[in-house]
Amino acid sequence: MAEENSILTLMVSHHALLEALFFSFRDEARDNSKRAEASLSELVWEIRKHFFIEESAIFDFIPLKTMKIFETMNHLRDEHLMMLIDLKRFSENFSEIKSEDIENFYKLLMHHREMEEKELYPQLDKELNDEQKRHIIHRINEIPVTKNFSK
Repeated sequence: MAEENSILTLMVSHHALLEALFFSFRDEARDNSKRAEASLSELVWEIRKHFFIEESAIFDFIPLKTMKIFETMNHLRDEHLMMLIDLKRFSENFSEIKSEDIENFYKLLMHHREMEEKELYPQLDKELNDEQKRHIIHRINEIPVTKNFSK
């Protein structure tokens, strides 16, 4: 299966979008922009879709061949929950968000991304057969993600 059709390549593009949306939100929140709440809403929506894709199209589908994959997926699910709780708190208490809270969220998001991109997805691309990968990629692509965004 060609590299451009790998799970890793596809998810890296999703992660890049989420990072760009995060930077937009962070910068607008820091500048007290009127658009900051809308940027947060867009970030929350895309992260929720991304987590749904990971959990439903990837985690729930892959055969668990090793305990390491199982433990990694459980850890990533726990981080999904932690990030969703943070985002809910940001949304509900927008005027009280501190720069430190935003930076802590970013650190968790980047740690999460690194674990997926350096450990899980390369391993899945290596271990799954072409048909399994095609099926996962098809399921991922069924959920539209924002291709670009405007400030």
